[in-house]
Amino acid sequence: MILRLLRQAIFLLLVVCYFEFTQSSIFEQTNKIDISSLAIWLFAVYLAFECLLLLFRFVVSLIKKDVLISNHDFLGDKESIEIINSTQKEKIVLSRNQFDEAAILIVKAMSAITSGLMNDARRHLVNLRKIIGDDAIIDILMLKIYKGEKNFDKIELLSQKLMQNEDIQLVGMKAAFEAQVEKKEFNEALKTVNQAFEIRQDLYWVIGSAFLLRAQNKDWLGALEVLDAGIDKKIMPEAKASRLRAVALYELSKEALKEKDNTKFFKFINKALDENSKLVPAALDLANYYVRTDSQKRKAERVLSRIWLENPTYEVAMAYLNLFEKDTKTEKIQRMEKLALSNSKRPSLNNIILAELYIKARKFAKARSECKIFLLKNPATQKIVSLLEILEEKGSKKSYFNSKTDKNDYAKDFQWVCANCGKTHNTWEAICDNCGEVGRIYWHLYIDKDNEDFVDEE
Repeated sequence: MILRLLRQAIFLLLVVCYFEFTQSSIFEQTNKIDISSLAIWLFAVYLAFECLLLLFRFVVSLIKKDVLISNHDFLGDKESIEIINSTQKEKIVLSRNQFDEAAILIVKAMSAITSGLMNDARRHLVNLRKIIGDDAIIDILMLKIYKGEKNFDKIELLSQKLMQNEDIQLVGMKAAFEAQVEKKEFNEALKTVNQAFEIRQDLYWVIGSAFLLRAQNKDWLGALEVLDAGIDKKIMPEAKASRLRAVALYELSKEALKEKDNTKFFKFINKALDENSKLVPAALDLANYYVRTDSQKRKAERVLSRIWLENPTYEVAMAYLNLFEKDTKTEKIQRMEKLALSNSKRPSLNNIILAELYIKARKFAKARSECKIFLLKNPATQKIVSLLEILEEKGSKKSYFNSKTDKNDYAKDFQWVCANCGKTHNTWEAICDNCGEVGRIYWHLYIDKDNEDFVDEE
């Protein structure tokens, strides 16, 4: 209304100006202003104003359509709304006031759900249903209420209804999947997420969930298929994708080895190490394959030397030293001293291994020195305490740790720890048996029980 009045006022002003200019004797006498040019200029300004007004109305119309939820739309200039009933496919026309009231009720319901006031949320939904009928937004908000109440049976039941609506079927699938996981119905959850994967392959929750459940079901080839789809769509961080891909490929190599398919084993395990050069168990298996199959110790030595640079662990050092079974105790020490020079990531690990080797070679002074260096940077671990007890029996005059009654009170030595839940494992596992995460178990030099710090996490 205001814009219409403004437009009429401008047009009237143009007419008055033109009439005054044409009748003015001043302009006739001085001839300083070209009246026809002025009139044309004013008319051009008027046309520009009209064009801007039309453009403004067009943009406003687009914004109105964009802000409405999925199946809500404006009906031209009437400023009313059509809502498609999710079950009967009927169109319900709302006035502007009804739409505003419905929007406020939706916000109130969501706020009540967030605050944990489920009864208030239900009351708002009852009032909302009176306005818009049995629309899908009612069911979506009910899902949130059931989730807040942890009523997973009702979530799963309601999600089946949502899956019948093509516009929001993925919302229903996600709700059903989450409920099935909470109920530990993993087979049903796998079916649901596989169905979602067939429909959409560009959603992070679909890729991540499908990979996780297929991996937990030991379907590593299927897990790799899902992961590759996520990589193609660029919806997964590159570092995480490489880590998970390496785990899947390594597990496939282990399956190939059980089937005595050396060709597939060699292909998969090398690809796994290409994806993740820090994957210790894969390097150990490949080195063992070289020694066992072809007695190629040189190749095994290169594999172990390479993984020692990337991720030095106690297991890698022992595997390397065991390649040379004919070495004397002194020769093993020399090999380890040379190996220690290339370990800049965990130098304290060198101290433990060298202390063990020095004690076996009866070089107790050097062993005590290695233990002392370790204790300067780290707490006393169970292995260090054991080594120091041996040294005391051999005549050591000084102890470098505080005496405790129980050796178990000291920090645990090198273990594999899940970065997701903190569960410790004696060996590397693809899947944590506590939280179910894939590829999150890392090697730690020690675990200090006093402060529960997990050092040396990758």
